[in-house]
Amino acid sequence: MFTQMQIFEVEPGYSYVVERTQIIDGVYLEVFKQPGYEDDAILYIGDNEILFKWEDEARSIFSELDTADPIELLAILAQAPKVLA
Repeated sequence: MFTQMQIFEVEPGYSYVVERTQIIDGVYLEVFKQPGYEDDAILYIGDNEILFKWEDEARSIFSELDTADPIELLAILAQAPKVLA
């Protein structure tokens, strides 16, 4: 997996960090970190986007993705508010 980090400055004194990880061809994970806000993530699978909360359980699953239990991964993604296609 390859991870790239970008910092976006919205206005002076306010910025956020996006960490983008390529999991496999056509599958990417983006994690949005903003001071004072909960972290969010988007899993891109082809043209589909799944938005979910980036919490300890999600961090743990994605950090060990090559050995993760598929059911646990689906449980994390099930908390997504909606799937955007």
